[in-house]
Parts: sequence; C-alpha cells; structure tokens
Amino acid sequence: MTKYALAITAGLLIALVAALWRLDHISTSLDTASQRVSELESANTSRKNTQKLLTQLDTDNTKVLTDAQAKNKDQLARVGTGAQRLSVPAKCPVVRASPGPVRVDDAEARAELDPAAGQRIVAITNDGDEAIIALNSLIDYVNAGCKPLK
Repeated sequence: MTKYALAITAGLLIALVAALWRLDHISTSLDTASQRVSELESANTSRKNTQKLLTQLDTDNTKVLTDAQAKNKDQLARVGTGAQRLSVPAKCPVVRASPGPVRVDDAEARAELDPAAGQRIVAITNDGDEAIIALNSLIDYVNAGCKPLK
C-alpha cells in the first residue's frame, strides 16, 4: 500500500509543480498582455488628442480662408465699381498752370488704373493670399500631425 501512496503522492507532487509552472507562465503572459493594453490605450489617447488638434486647426484655418475670401471679394467689387481706386507711381511731365514754387504733391505723380485692370491685379493678389493661407494651413497640419524623425 505504501508503494501506491508514494506513487500517488509523487504523481500529485509532479502535477502540482506542473500546475505552478503553468500558473507562473500564465502570470507572465498576463503581465505582458496588461503592459501591451496599457501601451495601446496610451497610443489611442494620443491619436484622439492629435485628431482633436487637427480638427481645431482645420476649423481655424478654414475660418481664416473664408474671412480672407470675403474680404477679397468685397475689395474686388469695390475696385470694379470704382468705389476704391488703384493708382501706381508714374513719371509724368508736370504741367503747371502758373509758375511758382514746387509743391509737395508735385513730388510724386500717380496714374490711376482702369477699374478692369485694377480688378485683375486684385484677383492676382487674392490668389496669392489664398495660396499663402493654404500653405500655412499645410505647415500647421504637418507640424501637428507628424512626429519628428529621431
């Protein structure tokens, strides 16, 4: 009977050691899995924060562009109707009605542009303004959404 009891005890002891080894292995796997879950949660939080930042940047940059387009459209209309006139410096022969001392306004002659030419010039500058706004928006997006290389 002692042989059987000893065999049973040895078998139980071997099963217990195997169970403890397996439990230790499961515990290590659980720690690794918990660490990975924590890393993924941190990455997800970072992604959400970046998404919020990019959404805010998009909203802000869209407002800047919309405001600039409205201002440009108004300026284009004012130049087209003649409410706002454009002029450029010009060298013109000065014709005086009476001889006299040189006046301050004689220092620089200006030539007024035709409203259609003024509209074309304003349209060109507006396109440039919008391109600069778009480029700044892209720079903001890249700076906020991309991580620098190390």
